[in-house]
Amino acid sequence: MTIWEYLQSPHPWFDTTNYQPWQIVLFTLGAVLWIVAYVIILRAAVRRKQLIIPVAAVICNFGAEVGAAIFFVPDMGKALVVAYWMWMLLDMVIIYNLFRYGREQFNAAYLRNNFGWLMMMSFIFSITLSSSFMVRYDLPMGVIDNYIVNVVMSVAFIGLLLSEGPHEYSMLLGWTKFLGTGVISVMFQTKYSDNLFLSTLYVTVAFFDILYLILLQRMMKVGSSR
Repeated sequence: MTIWEYLQSPHPWFDTTNYQPWQIVLFTLGAVLWIVAYVIILRAAVRRKQLIIPVAAVICNFGAEVGAAIFFVPDMGKALVVAYWMWMLLDMVIIYNLFRYGREQFNAAYLRNNFGWLMMMSFIFSITLSSSFMVRYDLPMGVIDNYIVNVVMSVAFIGLLLSEGPHEYSMLLGWTKFLGTGVISVMFQTKYSDNLFLSTLYVTVAFFDILYLILLQRMMKVGSSR
């Protein structure tokens, strides 16, 4: 259901016909933790003049946010529709900072010199891929597409950590991302317990998020001992 179709009829703030109340609570908790993560990213952009989220993560995540907010509206109630729009709008602010500071993540002259149009094309493809996948193949809430994106994000965060090293926001960002995704994973596992592909995605994301935190802890320990 698109957002235009959704707005043509009334909906409850929390739809307990599709989800148990405790499932809605878990998802909402995960959503709040992710909003905290976005605020951390934006705070770092203001204070450090730096993009602390991988460029690839921003590209993939925005495609998923647009798909879920506009073309494949969540079926958990109006509160979660609002949450998805909040994510998308926060992503737009992150994208603004991506165009300001994102090229610093690359050393190749071609990427740095052609950063603007490469990013525009990447966002167009990301939105098209995520939206078409959700509409044609996905489960309600766009869960499959979002977890595929999360795998990319989790691996990309490790790559950025290894290339640029830790900063004062790394630990808090790592934990909010890990816990936010983890809580939502538990919720969807109870909803789609027979979906092996989704279960594999949960474990994959958790593995790389935990690996990020382990590597971060070791790097910070080495740094403090110098």
